[in-house]
Amino acid sequence: MSRIFLALAVFAVLLLAANLLVGVNEGDFGAASRAFQAAYHRHDRLADSASDRATLDRSEIQLKAAAKQLNAQRSAFWPHIWLGMSAALVTLLVNSISVTYFIGTNRWCREVVDAFSLDQALAQNSQRLKKRSFPWSLTAILMILVIAGLGAASDPVTLNPDAADWVQYHWGLAMLGIVVIGGCLLAQVALIGKNYQLINEIFVAAEAERERRQAARASAAEG
Repeated sequence: MSRIFLALAVFAVLLLAANLLVGVNEGDFGAASRAFQAAYHRHDRLADSASDRATLDRSEIQLKAAAKQLNAQRSAFWPHIWLGMSAALVTLLVNSISVTYFIGTNRWCREVVDAFSLDQALAQNSQRLKKRSFPWSLTAILMILVIAGLGAASDPVTLNPDAADWVQYHWGLAMLGIVVIGGCLLAQVALIGKNYQLINEIFVAAEAERERRQAARASAAEG
């Protein structure tokens, strides 16, 4: 299981890194974003104040020109947007797999320990591994959600007047997030490996107890 999870973790980190490179190489369209925002809100104010038709027409022409320039630049960012959504979904999926794995295996460990009257320390170790894993999963999930949220906030199509100002925070957190998410995933890989060893230990102990009980029943039958 740890090898499978490691492969998934590497795939998620590679997607995040590839998306960061795509976003950086596409450049910044902050000037076009600010021009569009200014034209949009100026036209909105003029429309609300019932300005003369000539002024409103000039404002509308400026708005259309700013929107055309922005759309021309933004079209190059669609690969970054789609790759970003894919990377976010894969990151969420990988961490969700880890959470589900520890919930399922912890339940299995408790049931086997109780069924075969094994040392309760085995079930307690499984519980401790689960508790140690959850903060790493939660940190990675929250990090990718914040990165995606900043990406949405920096998109001028949302008509956020400060959209261009969020770009630097989005990129900065994305670079930091790759390191943080990668570290969280590696920590979970190590814990999954330890949990796998614990499962094997419980399985061996359960098999030994089962054979002992079978031998005891056979001895009682012979007696």
